[in-house]
Amino acid sequence: MTAYSRIGILLIALVGSAAPVLSAPQSDPVPIASLDASPLLRRMVNLNPTLKTYKATIHLDVALKSFVPLNPSLDGNIFFKQPDKEAVVFDTVPSLASQFKKVYPRVDVPANWLRLYDVSQLSDDGASTVFRLIPKKNGRIEHLDVKADDTNATIKEYTWTYKDGGFVTFDQTFETISGNLLPEKQTGHVELPSYKADVTSVFSNYQLNVQIADSVFEEK
Repeated sequence: MTAYSRIGILLIALVGSAAPVLSAPQSDPVPIASLDASPLLRRMVNLNPTLKTYKATIHLDVALKSFVPLNPSLDGNIFFKQPDKEAVVFDTVPSLASQFKKVYPRVDVPANWLRLYDVSQLSDDGASTVFRLIPKKNGRIEHLDVKADDTNATIKEYTWTYKDGGFVTFDQTFETISGNLLPEKQTGHVELPSYKADVTSVFSNYQLNVQIADSVFEEK
């Protein structure tokens, strides 16, 4: 199981300019059609092989850029179950929090990338590799750039570029818990025509390989 789950989408729902670029391509993009073509992607898929489920607490601080600035904070729990079930449940769900799940683009685990995206490698500077993911299904997102750590195969940064000119970007740091690399903190910025916000998420109190009912992941 990997450490890449829907926790990253918590930086995106709150929110028309050109999107930032994670890293300028050093050469023409190199298409990746299988895991054999990218040893790093294979390592990303196989990250945390003994981790089947987890539950953690999450604290969100949001700075919403609007005519009347808002700075809400939210607390809740994040759940993951192999292979790719994810859910976030807030302790209290104000109207602002209820909008999160409607707007966030999904953060798909690397094991699903080749099925859902046309994947290519944009660059590798010896420390980090940037992948470009272009959705195979037409939608709001033009492409997603992902920066991965060459050493430990974790994802350091995501940037979504939207067809309307907006973008969402966030970076994340990891901690080691019982031999597993799991997100500790995410810091992001949302720049969409309807939302502009800075968001920080902190994860703690991980419980690994615990029983989680499938009902937790049902759409409410």
